[in-house]
Amino acid sequence: MPSPSSRSGRLGDAPVVRRSGEWWLTTAVLSLRVDDPVFVEDLDRFAADLADAQQAIAALRSAGSLA
Repeated sequence: MPSPSSRSGRLGDAPVVRRSGEWWLTTAVLSLRVDDPVFVEDLDRFAADLADAQQAIAALRSAGSLA
């Protein structure tokens, strides 16, 4: 399974998306590629944390703990 940071897609409700292994800040008008390696690390970490949280919620739902 690929790591959450290697997948493409939007990062929650944030105006950022990962395309072809690169992070992009997006608006309705334009997109800017994120070049700052520290910011990229933070985005990768947030994506991994978000994926872990979504997986935990799914596990709780399947166990019947959440409605």
